[in-house]
Amino acid sequence: MSTQPEERVARSADGTPIGFLKFGSGPSLVFVHGSVNTGEEWLQVATAMAEEFTCYVMDRRGRGRSGDAAAYSLDRECEDIIAVLEVAGPEAHLLGHSYGAICALETARRLPIGRLVVYEPPLPVDGPVPEKTMNAYRAAVESNKLDQALTIFLEDIVHVTGGELAALRTTPLWKKMAPLTPTLTRELETVDLLGPSLERYRQLAAPTLSMRGTATQAKHKTASSALENALPNVRTAQFDGEGHVANLTAPGVVAKEVTDFLLAR
Repeated sequence: MSTQPEERVARSADGTPIGFLKFGSGPSLVFVHGSVNTGEEWLQVATAMAEEFTCYVMDRRGRGRSGDAAAYSLDRECEDIIAVLEVAGPEAHLLGHSYGAICALETARRLPIGRLVVYEPPLPVDGPVPEKTMNAYRAAVESNKLDQALTIFLEDIVHVTGGELAALRTTPLWKKMAPLTPTLTRELETVDLLGPSLERYRQLAAPTLSMRGTATQAKHKTASSALENALPNVRTAQFDGEGHVANLTAPGVVAKEVTDFLLAR
């Protein structure tokens, strides 16, 4: 087994370099992180799975080891993932978290994969972000008030509680998330363009595990339930007492759930 993570780069269709860490042995699993994050937030889960899987922990474009380009779309995100899947090999599995789960879902519609794992994709089943909120977010980013932008996102879009927000501010994660808020503008706009219908997922062929926390925000629960009703071949898993980031708060639990699903006959 390769215990030391190996830094690698794949070239997306538009030439953008997509960086990732490769380590472990066994069937291939590509990790796609969420908004205002990097692949680092999934390293604990990947490390726990590395004895049974070859893990490819990528940084999405615009952060970490990856480059970026002026033109952005969900298609570009899918091309980035496909570039890493091509390195991972045929029948590679795919895991996506939050916005990364939307990217993973869309990739699985375009390319045959092994199995798919999604963790609380923020699909806009309840409609788009209110224009007033979106404008306030854009204004904060354009004024380089990134702490304010992150607060708007968490309070007014994700709807975390005051206590959750206060606790997050005291963690190192806040200082990592705030500088990434400019990349979130285009992601919020892209999610809204998807619309509330999930009909496009009814023909998705890959066996899918939908994961969510019992203590997550209502909007994530609603979106996950709607997706599970749309997918033709889905299994569900709930993390008791966990929220939207069980990959950080209970990585061993997440790793076991994913491992059991991917190895099940």
